Amino acid sequence: MEKKISLEQSDAFNKGVYATLLGAFLVLFQIGIYFVYIPWNAERLQITEAEIGIGLFAFGLLNLIGNQISGRLIVPKIGTKNSIVIGLLGIAYCPLFLILAPSYYWFLIASMPLGFFVGLFSPSSQSQISMIESKTSRVLTPLYHAAFSFGSLAGAFSAFFTIRYVDSPILIFSITGSVLILGALLINKIGLDKSFEDLEKTPKFKLPKNTILILGILMMLNYATMGIILDWSALWLTKDLLVPLYLGGAIIFAFNIGEILARLMASKMINKYSEQLVGGYLSIASGLILFVSIMSSNFYIIVIGVLLFGFGTANFIAVIYRQAIRITDEPINLTVANLVTLGFSGFIFGPALVGYLAEFLSLTFNMYLLSVVWGLNGVALLIMMRRLGYK
Repeated sequence: MEKKISLEQSDAFNKGVYATLLGAFLVLFQIGIYFVYIPWNAERLQITEAEIGIGLFAFGLLNLIGNQISGRLIVPKIGTKNSIVIGLLGIAYCPLFLILAPSYYWFLIASMPLGFFVGLFSPSSQSQISMIESKTSRVLTPLYHAAFSFGSLAGAFSAFFTIRYVDSPILIFSITGSVLILGALLINKIGLDKSFEDLEKTPKFKLPKNTILILGILMMLNYATMGIILDWSALWLTKDLLVPLYLGGAIIFAFNIGEILARLMASKMINKYSEQLVGGYLSIASGLILFVSIMSSNFYIIVIGVLLFGFGTANFIAVIYRQAIRITDEPINLTVANLVTLGFSGFIFGPALVGYLAEFLSLTFNMYLLSVVWGLNGVALLIMMRRLGYK
């Protein structure tokens, strides 16, 4: 049941939701395209999986810094909308710089601002969605995450055509960067004004409480999984399974189709069944499905398996946020900043670790490991929800 709010607030919140969904779509659209181009960029620079992993580590480290700066310093002062806009403007041309990097050294440098500005964007947008949820009692987080999935899907789908029919990646990322600039200008115009937010001052540094820390660790494993799928799946298909480059985005495409379907159904599934099913039991099943599909070594079976994996894991983060906001006694922006920081650290340890392990073990082995870890993550969430008294 929605809380009573004024017509002015309702209009502002609706525009804020639309603006935030647009921002989420654009960010993952840009990143989704670039990740499909990683094998092309790696071949151009003649770099190894381990060196790509170091680049992903640099991205992730600056992402964590951006998370904390956004949640603790920027959002309390200028509001979530302005932080979202700054993030979009910063992200816009970062992939262009990555594909223009003349050497591995410059590739590493170009990875850093991308990580930092994604770090500014993520907690700002999630804080705005969580704040609107708390004020209206609407279920919006799964829809917000669906916008990410739509963006990543559109990026992978677009890359399928651009790799085959457009010879200039510079042209592609110049255009997509300009689209993000236009999106940022639109969000600045229609997004939620700071006056509608209850922004509380937060301490510059405060360790998260134990419960939030544990939930954040579970999120970290989730983000590690997503990072591995986004960062390494194209290279895995083309190198280990010898799939043509233009099909390198197939797993990202399938993963996001599964996520979108699950996230659009999230509210009904939670209301009809439970968050335990949506967050825990489906995660366990999805890990098993992915493991079996990899065993087949068949491209089409793997794609179907990843689609089902995406469906089963899609709402894990939404359940984490709902549990955290339900029990926290801290400001929403601080809770979200801590969760996002812990979660996004998975982008450091997950993809970067795969880069190192791939030097000694195949990418296929790493995908097996991912499926096992994910099943165990589902078990851990069920145990945690029981301890938190969820019924």
